Amino acid sequence: MKSLRPTVLDVAERAGVSVGTVSNVLNGTIRVSERRRQRVLLAVEELSYTQNLLAQGLRRRRAPVVGLCVPNTSVAYFAKLVDAFEDVASSRGSAIMQMLSHDDPETELERVSTLLNYRVGGIVLVPSVRPARVLDAIAQSGTPLVVVDRPVAGERFDQVTFDNRSAMTQAARSLIALGHRHLLLVARLRGLVTTRQRMAALRAAARSAEADVSVTFLECNSYEQEEIVRRLVDALRGPGLPTAVIVSNSMFAACMLRAFETLGIRCPDEVSLLAFDEPEWAGLVTPKLSVVRQPTLVVAHKAWEFLIRRMEDEAAPVQTVQLQAEVLIGASVGPPRQGEAVRLASGGRAWLGEVVTPA
Repeated sequence: MKSLRPTVLDVAERAGVSVGTVSNVLNGTIRVSERRRQRVLLAVEELSYTQNLLAQGLRRRRAPVVGLCVPNTSVAYFAKLVDAFEDVASSRGSAIMQMLSHDDPETELERVSTLLNYRVGGIVLVPSVRPARVLDAIAQSGTPLVVVDRPVAGERFDQVTFDNRSAMTQAARSLIALGHRHLLLVARLRGLVTTRQRMAALRAAARSAEADVSVTFLECNSYEQEEIVRRLVDALRGPGLPTAVIVSNSMFAACMLRAFETLGIRCPDEVSLLAFDEPEWAGLVTPKLSVVRQPTLVVAHKAWEFLIRRMEDEAAPVQTVQLQAEVLIGASVGPPRQGEAVRLASGGRAWLGEVVTPA
């Protein structure tokens, strides 16, 4: 007696294509012509076909699940990234097992070890500040891995990252062109590769400016918003109020706006603000938040493409792609007050300072 549940053979027959073509369309392993792809998708819809993930997993001797480990979901970018991977996995008939590392190497190793123990089919990882042990563990397990957002050294793994240097250079030059001469960068961890890249680009932009430009770095390693606001208020109360602040994520952006309110600082009249993140509320606040927009959906689709390819062929050449972010200057950035710009510009040769608060 034939099963009432449609199979991949039924889909292939209805679409008039091979079983391999159906597999390529559903798993995204090999590019299929748009005409055949649409025939397969139509057959899937007409038959209400769903992939048998358990059977796929048994054939590959791995669970039909992809592990996703990110630092947190309190930051808009990581929350969007998780949503994007959930959507792309669902559209391809797969499931996601999500883990949070909280940017702690010990927690990261524990969470990823759990994924490895479940024998997930592959892993997508946004690495912590010190990911060496977890990367070695994944490599030794033979589990396919794609590194996302934060690049790692070497050529062991496929990677999908951003050009942080280019984005920061563009942002810094925009601020300097408006007349800003004292820039403050706020980030959670100075040791993160993305933070180091942004700091290097900001320093280079300051050094290459025609006018004297000062750069200060503030590390604020906390997830408690009240604590973050307190540290930002303390930093802004110190000498040398910056004319523009660049923050590394949406949580810092919200906390900085609260710090401005606490101190009665008008944005952008007294201090401009730009965030390396685009929260949903960016266009709802007044003034509209200036942001560095990262192509989250492109990241998810490209990383998934790399991962499926690696799962199908572990010997395939390692691939790395560096995507471009978009700097969008909104109303939260404006020229500094003329008197402040003149005072800072007359202060002598550019200085590059760092203010680091304890973790």
